[in-house]
Amino acid sequence: MAIQTKTLRVVVVDDERVVCQGVEKILVRNGHSVEKALTVAEAVAIIEKNPAVDVILADLMMPKAGGLDLVSTVRERWPHIPVVIMTGYASIASAIDATRAGAVGYLPKPFTPDELALALERVSIVMKSRPAAKPQVRTLPKAKDIIDVDMPFDRAEVAAATSPAYVEHLTRSDVQMLDFCDLGQRACKRYKAKGVCKQPECPLVAADRRKTAQVVATSTADFIDVDMPFSMAEVAAATSEAYAYALGRSDMAVTGRWNPNKATGRKVLVVDDEPVVANSVRRTLSRRGFRVDEAFSGNEALNRILNEMYDLVLLDMRMPDSNGLELLPTIKKHRPKLPVVMVTGYASIDTAVEAIQRGASDYVAKPFTPEELFTAANKAIRGAAA
Repeated sequence: MAIQTKTLRVVVVDDERVVCQGVEKILVRNGHSVEKALTVAEAVAIIEKNPAVDVILADLMMPKAGGLDLVSTVRERWPHIPVVIMTGYASIASAIDATRAGAVGYLPKPFTPDELALALERVSIVMKSRPAAKPQVRTLPKAKDIIDVDMPFDRAEVAAATSPAYVEHLTRSDVQMLDFCDLGQRACKRYKAKGVCKQPECPLVAADRRKTAQVVATSTADFIDVDMPFSMAEVAAATSEAYAYALGRSDMAVTGRWNPNKATGRKVLVVDDEPVVANSVRRTLSRRGFRVDEAFSGNEALNRILNEMYDLVLLDMRMPDSNGLELLPTIKKHRPKLPVVMVTGYASIDTAVEAIQRGASDYVAKPFTPEELFTAANKAIRGAAA
């Protein structure tokens, strides 16, 4: 049974008239409104006349200008309109190219009515997951100590009209909070009941800190010095890896260890639950001048990424403790500029598109040759630096 979607205004773009007519029949049968174009120029003219288009279905290869050309034009002029690429020459490579260009879907021909309905449903999911445009925030008049952005009164003004104690319980709200504890700067049931807190440290703050430490476990082995417990990753990010290496375990750089060329090789993390594969990748890249670390689980990989600086992550898609596609957004959240190449022995167009949509720089199918691996690694690193 076909997946039901809301009524859409769809523009179908294909140089084969029979394809346009076939897609139109399927969509109209499901209650959608369809307009057809045989060229990119015709499609642009339709959108210029009425930009209220819900989705565009465009053929990848057409005379003069193809689907990717249309994607580029739409992204520049009508970024709110999603484009799905259709093609009779489907491949993982072209799916990745289309997704990188900005297409929100990729549909191999020939497709069934259910497959077309599923593609439209996925478009809806992708568009909903895109962050909404940030609304413009009205700039408030500068004040040394306003109480609330909705009611920008100065603390001194309110204290003069009420009392200092009343102001303290307002915190950052215009509503008085009788359970607000100054020690933890938060609402506390214990404080509300007793009216006083004699703890040396807020138990709630201490509990939050312990939880954070469990999630982002900063390795003590990564500390530079006990007296100045900055992690190597933090110092390297602010200076360079060569400088961090020269510090050794002291907060003073050791001149004898200063060798900027020591750490110039690109640092790669290989994440794969199969040691044979990870070691093979390490040997291959090491011969090309890369410095390679290995992680055999998603948790181990995330811990390394949070505590060390890498130029590239090669991430296996299937691991016992995690799925690479699910781990990818977490990595990008903490290291948004870190390029991640998805590696899998279960390659498919769908997972390739999903990987790129979730932030992967590239997608490599196993088995791969040393040259393919080296090319993908260099391409991802160069792309991140551009």
